Amino acid sequence: MVKKIILTGGVGFIGSCFLARLNQEGENDIFVVDELGDSAKWKNLVNKKFSDYFEKDNFLEKLNFAIKPKDIKAVFHIGACSSTTETDASYLIKNNFEYSKILAEFALKNSIE
Repeated sequence: MVKKIILTGGVGFIGSCFLARLNQEGENDIFVVDELGDSAKWKNLVNKKFSDYFEKDNFLEKLNFAIKPKDIKAVFHIGACSSTTETDASYLIKNNFEYSKILAEFALKNSIE
């Protein structure tokens, strides 16, 4: 069985470039996690190889119930709100801090890189 990589923020500019690099290195078993919304960011996935795509709000539930830690070899967490004009502190705490903390705890608990 091939272990998968989790890549959050994989549809943004930096994340999609990182995804392309992973593909160049022969990595195609990748769970891409992001939030497409009504933007055209989906175009950043064109010609990229990955196993599955998850919306970020649904992914944590999958992480807790459907994804087996033994099937994951690495977590690359690039997803976050990087807007310098975002004023909703509660959103930033939930999206940037708490999401990062949950992913880090998952990786540490399961000895994932």
